[in-house]
Amino acid sequence: MKLLLACVTFLAAFAWSNIFSIDAGISFEKGYLDIDTTKTCNVDTSYINCSLEKGLAYYSTLDTAVAVFFMPRIAKASVYALQSNPNTRSLTEILRYEFIKWVEWGIIVMTKDSAQRLLDRILPDSLQMNNRHILHKKVCDTDPSQCPNWGPYGGGLGGGISDEEAARLPQKKVLLSAESENPGTTSLPHKFGKEIQGVGNVPPGTGYKAFDMNGIYLYRGSWNGSFTAQGKPVILKFDNGRTAVFR
Repeated sequence: MKLLLACVTFLAAFAWSNIFSIDAGISFEKGYLDIDTTKTCNVDTSYINCSLEKGLAYYSTLDTAVAVFFMPRIAKASVYALQSNPNTRSLTEILRYEFIKWVEWGIIVMTKDSAQRLLDRILPDSLQMNNRHILHKKVCDTDPSQCPNWGPYGGGLGGGISDEEAARLPQKKVLLSAESENPGTTSLPHKFGKEIQGVGNVPPGTGYKAFDMNGIYLYRGSWNGSFTAQGKPVILKFDNGRTAVFR
């Protein structure tokens, strides 16, 4: 029985490792970042699983083929890309994007300008993060030669997503809030163009939530009479209960 259980566990881990075969991470020396752990789960949980002890687990809104894990308590972040659905963004870009979101959510306490300067220094766009992990320390700021932290994973740190991490991911990527209408339908007139004007029955200034076609929440906005989809279909859920799809 023990042998059977061990085999099942191994196969499950092997399966997850193959599904999420490309990973990257960044962690910081204790005390380097000002972390407000009280804000860990004080975020939009419509697409995030969260616990104070283990942190956040979700699919990136920048690329839903990438799973994101952030543990504020120890200032460690990891991202995993789906092999079966190749990510359209580099893992470096996703780590930078998510870091700024954690700043916006108040988990990492610093200004966005300071965060951007930090990222430009330790996580430049040109850095290839596939199967790599950065460990950043205070000494790195004054003497980068003391921090050979851009090397590949080693010592068992890599190898794909663990069963424990996989179990923490939301079961669905389609995570529109329960009160939202079916994203496949709309009560607002729309046409298949990049920009739609004169929607009608939605007063200027009406707030809305934007979602991608997977139902992942993107951002809030205010209706000004027109909307540009920027090349990808977007679902707008207006505060007055109406829904529109823009392409």
